[in-house]
Amino acid sequence: MYNYSFIIFALISLCINFLITPVLIKTAHRYSWFDKVNQRTIHTGEIPRIGGIGIVFSFIITIVLYFIYNRIYSPISNPFQSLFHYWPLLLGALIINLLGLLDDFTDLKARYKLIIQLIAALLMVASGKYFVNFYIPGFNYSIHLDIIGPVFTVVWIIGITNAVNLIDGMDGLSSGITEIILFFMGMAAVYSGYYSQALLIFILFGSVLSFMFFNFPPAKLFMGDSGSLFLGFFLACMPLYSSYNNAYGLALIISISFLFIPILDTIAAILRRIRKGIPFYSPDKHHLHHRLLKLGLSTRKILLIIYSVTLILSLSAYLFIKTENMAFVYSAFGIWFIMIVLFIILVNKTRDN
Repeated sequence: MYNYSFIIFALISLCINFLITPVLIKTAHRYSWFDKVNQRTIHTGEIPRIGGIGIVFSFIITIVLYFIYNRIYSPISNPFQSLFHYWPLLLGALIINLLGLLDDFTDLKARYKLIIQLIAALLMVASGKYFVNFYIPGFNYSIHLDIIGPVFTVVWIIGITNAVNLIDGMDGLSSGITEIILFFMGMAAVYSGYYSQALLIFILFGSVLSFMFFNFPPAKLFMGDSGSLFLGFFLACMPLYSSYNNAYGLALIISISFLFIPILDTIAAILRRIRKGIPFYSPDKHHLHHRLLKLGLSTRKILLIIYSVTLILSLSAYLFIKTENMAFVYSAFGIWFIMIVLFIILVNKTRDN
């Protein structure tokens, strides 16, 4: 039963958030907790941005319900022991969520947000979770990262946390990408026998899926920084618990495939802002979805395109984990290359005159 309990608790988290979210929407309208229109947003009207509260609250409540369920029906086992391994992830994600929630209401300065994100990332590294090896495809060789491993891991966690936040600029975009990634990460955890990890992933999957009912265009609710930063941190840290980290050094490559779209969009944003000489955190309307809008594509067509690419890359990563066939890694490289070329063409076609 335990091996398949993640399905039950995914449904529970979905139902909890489905009940919470209408209350959040009503409360937000009562107190005017709306998303501010700025140089990055494309929406008009008053739309609440506190959906992250429902995602995190239903996630935590479902974990508590799992503990209760486990103690009643499996009194011999210790549910805390099975999930204790993930305490740095859960604590760090909660810190990041509170940071995002505070930023949603007060617009924190970038340096303060970076300091708190650094603390959460260092918490993971201090607990022993960081990239150890890096595999070089084609040469069948792994490089031991030594001290570079912890340093790179901190950069990775902060980078991915903000990447998911930066791409959250269109109805259903960040939540949909996250759902696809969570599903295949969860399936990979199930296949590898990491049932506690699968449990956490699918509980969050259920919470986000419920949120998507209200976030899919036309959105009635946004997740806000409290949600997008939380999801980014969670996705960044999950690969650090993979068996492919220490033993094979393939965790980084697999992770890039899962998160390729947010990574590509964020790297482009960094280069764009360096070229313009403006701060990294400055909002603009030159992200991937903004450029696709300039081509005249509808919101739903853009979601279909980005979802499809994320699905293909996530499926490739999952199939490699399941079969250990390097062909799936090389196919992912091919898709990376094609996507980079297409993105460069898109940038040139939609460049401001």
